[in-house]
Amino acid sequence: MSDPILAIQEAREQARELGDPYVDVCFLATASAAGQPEVRAISLRDIDIAKGFALLISELSPKWQQLTTGSCSLHMLWTTVRRQYRVYGRFEPMEPERLQHYWDRKVHASRLLEHYYETFHPQSHPIASYDTLLEGIDALRQRYPHAETVPLAAALRGVYLYPTAIDVWHGSPADRLHDRHLYTRSETGWSSQSLVP
Repeated sequence: MSDPILAIQEAREQARELGDPYVDVCFLATASAAGQPEVRAISLRDIDIAKGFALLISELSPKWQQLTTGSCSLHMLWTTVRRQYRVYGRFEPMEPERLQHYWDRKVHASRLLEHYYETFHPQSHPIASYDTLLEGIDALRQRYPHAETVPLAAALRGVYLYPTAIDVWHGSPADRLHDRHLYTRSETGWSSQSLVP
């Protein structure tokens, strides 16, 4: 495999054709300031051969603070095609027009939630109840009654995880002898090393 990102793109399309419910989901792993590991599912917006894995993250969220101060990794698992990937690298900013493209694809409530973070409470902040959230969303809905009226949230950031290493796992459920490789990127391209599964 000359480029593991291309292979991941192809596996994702196969998973999509097979109806994999998690084809647009990835798991972002970070560590808190105290060193506590944290993993959460987020939307995988796109996979770009040159730039990497596209994500949208609010700069008001704990994960954004963790991304800017420490290391992280991205995990994808598509069971329909028996593929698992762990991606390591660095984050690069997304172009404003690309961020706008992904914003335009968000549903109305999702756009309102981004504004809730800025207007009422940031992501992961304690609130009195779920009703508190809904009240804030309703107030924002009065201000922005339709999806197209909601402006791009100022705190929303688009980033690419530009991979420098990718751990690729091809499942073999019959015998558990999975095929696993570590791909490492250098200035001249990718190199591969087999790993014990």
